[in-house]
Amino acid sequence: MMRLASGSGHGRRAWVLPAVALAFLGWNAMPATEPPSPAGREPTATPTVLDVPPDSPVERIVGGEAMATIGAPVVDDAAPRPPAVDARSWVVAEVDSGDVLAALSPHQRQAPASTIKLLTAVATIPELDPDDSYVVTDADASVDGSRVGLMPDQEYSVDQLLHGLMLASGNDAAHAVAEAAGGQKSTIELMNAEAQRLGAFDTHAETPHGLDAPGQLSSAYDLALIGRAALHDEDIARLAATRTYDFPGQGGETFQIQNQNRLLDTYPGAVGLKTGYTTLAAHTFVGAAERDGRTLIAVVLGAEGRAEPGAAALFDWAFNAPDITPVGHLVTAEEVDAMIREAEQDGDVLGRNPFDDYGEALRTPGGNSDGVPQVVWVSLVAAAVLGGAGFAVRRLSPRRPGGRYAPRR
Repeated sequence: MMRLASGSGHGRRAWVLPAVALAFLGWNAMPATEPPSPAGREPTATPTVLDVPPDSPVERIVGGEAMATIGAPVVDDAAPRPPAVDARSWVVAEVDSGDVLAALSPHQRQAPASTIKLLTAVATIPELDPDDSYVVTDADASVDGSRVGLMPDQEYSVDQLLHGLMLASGNDAAHAVAEAAGGQKSTIELMNAEAQRLGAFDTHAETPHGLDAPGQLSSAYDLALIGRAALHDEDIARLAATRTYDFPGQGGETFQIQNQNRLLDTYPGAVGLKTGYTTLAAHTFVGAAERDGRTLIAVVLGAEGRAEPGAAALFDWAFNAPDITPVGHLVTAEEVDAMIREAEQDGDVLGRNPFDDYGEALRTPGGNSDGVPQVVWVSLVAAAVLGGAGFAVRRLSPRRPGGRYAPRR
């Protein structure tokens, strides 16, 4: 027989039964919270449907139920077949309406590589003055990976650093921008707060530059949200569309840097946004293009070769079929705020202290308890009854002499 190890003898074991019973009663008293299944599909627990991220503040996949699927393209039955794209996941959506026109594994979390620099820009630009100056440190200049070529002890304007971040995808520039915005830790906090505000709940930043790091994740859907936010910021949109820039070198000299986005010179209407590559992430890309009054955004993650051709194919497909019925939508910050408020109001989950949400009603004699859910009352009654039973069992059980530290037999 397996025995529970305990350092407090009968005192702790007496509470095992109440705890298990309380959990059982609380669980069974809770109303079903499983979201409705898509039309025509029976509820199923197959590996083709993603769970909500464990750190998400809401209990449903953002953007619509179809966005939870992985492994096969999601597109309206009446739409033309989308192109085959070399990628682990992708999304193509309309910027203005937020309509997701087609997607493959949009919420699958994976390494974002340098596309996370879009979040760095979105989060830090409100904190920065482009005319301010910054003196580069050895730590800035020595960051691994791609660099724009910052020189230690040399002074740069914030605007110059941002060009190095967005065009050349300089990890040294990303580190310097983060320092200028308050430091690495503060910038990471800003980035993660901005991701939450936008509804990018799959996203967690650990660096401002995108080098592979444990826990640094995003998704195609999230990067579409972040990319849309970047397009709505005039400064970032200008940087993302800039093809070349004369960057300061040594002794007052300059050298030209080029935008890493190859679509700017090859795809009509391309307006940005950001490329990326690491060993773990493979090739990644967030792009945007305009045509006939429509602006599309495409995200391609995990491509074996360059990701821009896949984005171009998605743009062609969507521009040539303007009446596609959407399969999801990019949420707005206002929708996200409403979802979080709703989740906080309905956050009655097993294991949460009822006093956290219903303390006033439960503490005040004669107070109004109409808003206290049944599960709270059932759990509290069960805890009182079973807790009393456990206490009685402990009182009636024979004690070993010597108390807690008596030798075991």
